[in-house]
Amino acid sequence: MEKLENMTVNEIPSLTWNWMKLNRDKITLNAAFSAAQAEILNAEKGITVEEGSPSEAAALNFASGVFNAKNPKLVDGHPHFDFVTEDKNHPVEAIFADSKFSKTVRIAGKQEKPLIINFSKDESQANLTYIVAEENSESTVVFVYEGKASESIFQAKILAKENAKIHIAKVQLLGSESLQLDDTAVIAKDGAEVHFTQIELGGRHVDSGLGVILEGYKSKFTSEVAYICKKDQLLDMNHIVYHTGKKSECVMNVNGTLLENAVKTYRGTIDFKNGCAGAKGNEMEEVLLLSPKAVNKSIPVILCDEEDVEGEHGSTIGRLSKEMLFYMESRGISEAEAEKIMSRAKIQAAASLIPDEDIKERIYNFIN
Repeated sequence: MEKLENMTVNEIPSLTWNWMKLNRDKITLNAAFSAAQAEILNAEKGITVEEGSPSEAAALNFASGVFNAKNPKLVDGHPHFDFVTEDKNHPVEAIFADSKFSKTVRIAGKQEKPLIINFSKDESQANLTYIVAEENSESTVVFVYEGKASESIFQAKILAKENAKIHIAKVQLLGSESLQLDDTAVIAKDGAEVHFTQIELGGRHVDSGLGVILEGYKSKFTSEVAYICKKDQLLDMNHIVYHTGKKSECVMNVNGTLLENAVKTYRGTIDFKNGCAGAKGNEMEEVLLLSPKAVNKSIPVILCDEEDVEGEHGSTIGRLSKEMLFYMESRGISEAEAEKIMSRAKIQAAASLIPDEDIKERIYNFIN
């Protein structure tokens, strides 16, 4: 692949003033990507792994958080993205057009053990994984990213069919010089419930995208995202949930810590589309700032084309309160140690949702 300079990623659906520099991120890709080879564990009865994309893919239009390359259209004079954001001409989508870069995991029935997908190579790599959760299935799928690859691109596209319940977890433990594009796309049908857990700890420059379409009646999405950014790390997130189904619900929670010269941007958008009557959405972010040089950018957004909906959003940003520090110090805990305890607690709370002790141990070892 030829060098891609200043490629636009993580563009927010509702554009802000350009001078605020919040609308998008820009990156340069230099690598020639190889097809990522994953170690897959616990693929037991009811789970099949196939090469290439699933038969359902041709009829699906997933929403991407990272690769929404289409130009915004005007709706009542305001720029607005359609919730279908795939662009086959996008240079990254062109990579995944080659079937050797994609796999399909099909899940049926109730799975007791989590399916674990490990990526740990040191060379630059790309992978697109489709997850098809069949009707009435129940499962957990955990992606773990390790290694020292200079650049990597990972996409997961999840189709949750009628009444399926699926928990998708992503754990990023990359080397300190890695650049990663990580995108998660979800379509939820009638009665489907999708839970999403994401832990971001490593990397030099990470762009994380999430695009969810709640198109089914009473479909649900919940997310718990936790991160620690330190030194000169840059974490850029663009998470979007589109409500198109009646009485659909979403809850998005983001908790993290910024230290030293770290820079973090979080764009969180809940978009109520016309026809999603009775839908509810809630998003909340908490940021612990532990350095005067760290930079935080938080953009909670609610867009609404439907009257009969409920939406809430907000952000809490700051240092540990004087009351908390007094409580800690009265028990012999220094301010520095109190900050470590609280920042680790955010990660441990998210990690507790992952039903695998080995992965939890790898997370704890990384932050320690």
